[in-house]
Order: sequence, then structure tokens, then C-alpha cells
Amino acid sequence: MSGLSSPIPSRPVHPHILTTCSRPSCGTPLEFPLPVPAPPQRTALEIRCWKCNATFQHTFYPGQIPSHYNTYVPSPPAAASSSTTTATPGSGPTGSTPRTRKIGTQEKPLETAYYDILGVSTDATADDIKKAYRRLAIKHHPDKNPDDPTAGERFTQIGIAYQTLSDPDLRKKYNEFGAKESQPEGGFVDPEEVFGAIFGGDRFVPIIGHIGLASDMKAAMQEEDDGDEDGKAIEHIKGKDLKNLSPEERAKLEERARVKAEKDRVRQAEKDAQREKRVAELVENLTRKLSIFTESATGPHDPDVSRSWRTICELEAEDLKRESYGVELLQTIGFVYQAKAKHHLATSQTFLGVGGWLHNVQGKYHVFSETVSTLRSALELKAVFDQITAAEKAGGLSPEERQRLEEQAAEKGLQALFKGAKLEIESVLREVCDRILTESGLSKAKVELRATALQMLGEAYAGVKKDGESGPTPFGVPGMR
Repeated sequence: MSGLSSPIPSRPVHPHILTTCSRPSCGTPLEFPLPVPAPPQRTALEIRCWKCNATFQHTFYPGQIPSHYNTYVPSPPAAASSSTTTATPGSGPTGSTPRTRKIGTQEKPLETAYYDILGVSTDATADDIKKAYRRLAIKHHPDKNPDDPTAGERFTQIGIAYQTLSDPDLRKKYNEFGAKESQPEGGFVDPEEVFGAIFGGDRFVPIIGHIGLASDMKAAMQEEDDGDEDGKAIEHIKGKDLKNLSPEERAKLEERARVKAEKDRVRQAEKDAQREKRVAELVENLTRKLSIFTESATGPHDPDVSRSWRTICELEAEDLKRESYGVELLQTIGFVYQAKAKHHLATSQTFLGVGGWLHNVQGKYHVFSETVSTLRSALELKAVFDQITAAEKAGGLSPEERQRLEEQAAEKGLQALFKGAKLEIESVLREVCDRILTESGLSKAKVELRATALQMLGEAYAGVKKDGESGPTPFGVPGMR
């Protein structure tokens, strides 16, 4: 066997990562050497294109490293398993502690690797993504690159990026949580989904809608670092004597205050629009449900229709109570339904509406007491955290004691969350009931039928009990507790 006239030179194995130049006019596939040691995931690396000489950013995450390099890659720093870390001015041994951003937004994704692979911007349209994929898929298909051993892997990465970004739901999750390889073992952890699963799940959405407290929690986790810096800068300037502010500082304070006020205004407008949409949908759902009674009954005291309607309501309640927090939610919903129905009937049927006035006073007292109860739960949760902190300062906690306090904090935290959600649910449902019972164009008799049906539905919901609890059977229906 004859060989070449001179040996082929070699080089040490060094991991390289495939990507594509993000400059639209270039889009050249390339690879770059991975820094050693491997940087934390989601680190923005500055890459220079070998063809157009332009510099672009590539967001690194461990899943991009080709599998055949695994044995050559040093373990990344511990920070790689945490959320995104962004250095702040002065950070380091003598500076401030770097802060983390746990969830990205649609405007500022947590990572951009898939966008980099396709060579599109983070605000690319569905058509932009499709065109980029078609161009790259044709260019890098293994059949067209038989002499390139990396073509298959590059083609697979292009396909994964396209499948993710072309699906609106997957793209939204990718923007917020990053690629699957950079997730905790449980995958995506969306506060809204977790919150909804804990409190009622999908079965309760047609009755109470999506709980807004969950989206508020998520928005808080999406606070951007520059927003935090603005807040600190404003507080720093405010801490000075206003007389000693320079014109530049005063202008900066006024501009940042204006920007913050505008952001708050936009955020509140979005919340108001979401609530309006939620209430409108719930009004439609509840009206449709009550029509089972209102379209059949000859009057509010129709015995046959009333008996059938009560049975329908009780069967639904018995079914829904098996959902997470089902009994607690049904009793909350039932209380509002009953209170609003009784208030309407008492207003229209008693002398000068005195009965309605009394129900209104009772309703306001209930809101006040529930608000106080929610605040008390929050204070109890804070007390547990203070207890943990004090015990640690006093010499530490045993594993058993820490576990006990953490379990106690988790329990009280869940109670506080439910009480907060309960306040919100009651507020939304009161508005829903008001609209149903004051709809223009309905006759007084029709509205009275609605109120009667609403009261019976509320009684069925409020009368549910957990399995095994003793108590009177609601409405005397055999086999129901």
C-alpha cells in the first residue's frame, strides 16, 4: 500500500461549535472553538465570521457541543446550572453580587441560539423564519454535502431551531425559558401553568378564568436588569438634597420617572384589558349555563325545572370538587353566586330595597374580613422565614429542623397564595354576576329567573364537602355529601 509523500499534520482535539453568521447578507455556516474552560450557559460569545469578517453574538448553552466532544469538554462552572447571570458594573471580588434574570420575555429572549442558527433576528416573522429554514435546509442537506462529516449534525440543528421557532407556543416558551438542554430536569416551569394546575386546573377556567395573580408573579420574575438599575439610580438621586442636584441629574431623574410612569401605565392598561376579556368570557359562559333553567322554567318557583336544575348543579359540583383545591374553590364561587343573587332578589322584592341594602353591607364586611385574613397569612409566612433566618444566625439549623421549617413555610406560602387568589376570584365573579343581573334589554321576570338559577347554583357549589366530612346532605339528594 502506498502512502503520501509526507505525513499529514494533526492538532489536539478541541471542541468546536457549529453556527451561522447572523448577518442577513451573509448567513455563512461556520464553527468556532469553544473557550476552555466552558463558559456558563447563556453566555453571549462574540464571534467573527470568517467570510464577511462581521462580528455577531452567539448565546452558548451546553447542548450545542457535539456529542463526540463530550470526553474533551471540561465541566462548566457551577453557575451554568443556574439562571442567566449578568455582570453589573463593579461586580467581582470587591463589587456587587451579579444578579440573575430567571425568565426571558418575547422582546428579550432568555437565549438566542436558535435565532442564531437560522440567522434571523429575535423579532423575525413566521415568514422570515420559514424562508431562512428553507434556504439553510437546502444548502446544508447531507445529500448535497457528502464530503462534509458535520453536515448531518448541522442539518439537525437547523431543523430543531425551525421546529421550535415556527410553532408560536414553543417559540414563546423558548423565549422565556431557553432550549430544553438549558432547562432543569422538569423542563419548562411556567408560573402561570403551575399556578393554574394547583388551583383548579383547566376544569375551573370556564368558571373563574385564568388567575391574574399568576401572571403578576411571572411578570415580577421577568423584571429586566436595566429596569432594576433605573430604580436604584432614581433612589440614589432622590437620596440627595434636591437643591444639590445638577441639571443633568435632575433631567435624568425626571426622564426615568417619566419612563417608569409610562411603563406602569402600559402594564396597567394591559391588565385592565385582560380582566375585561376574562369577565366578558365568564359572563358568556355563566349566561349559557343559567339558560338551562331560565329557558325552561315557567317561573322562579317551577317545581319540576327547579328540581332538575338543582340536580344538575349538585352533580357538577360533586364532579368539580375532585380537582385540586376543588372544594375550596367551589365554596368561594358558591358564596359569591349566592350573595349576589340574594342581594338582587332582596332589592327587587323588599320594601324600598332594604333587604338589598343589608346584603350589600354584609358583602362589604366579607371583603374586608377576607382582606385582613390574606394579610395575616402573608405575615405568618414572613414570620416563618424570619424564624429560619434567626436560627441560622444563632448557630445554624439541624437538617430535621430546617426541613420542618421549610415544610411549614411551604404550607403557609400555599395558604397565602390561595387567599390572594380567592380575593381576586371573588372580585372578578362579583363583576360577572353584576353584569348578568343588570343586562340591558332583559325583562324584570327574566332577570329574576337568572337570579333564582344563580342562587341555586351557588347553594350547590357552597354545599360541597370533602369526602369523609360529615354534615347535612345538600338539598336532601341521596348519596351526596
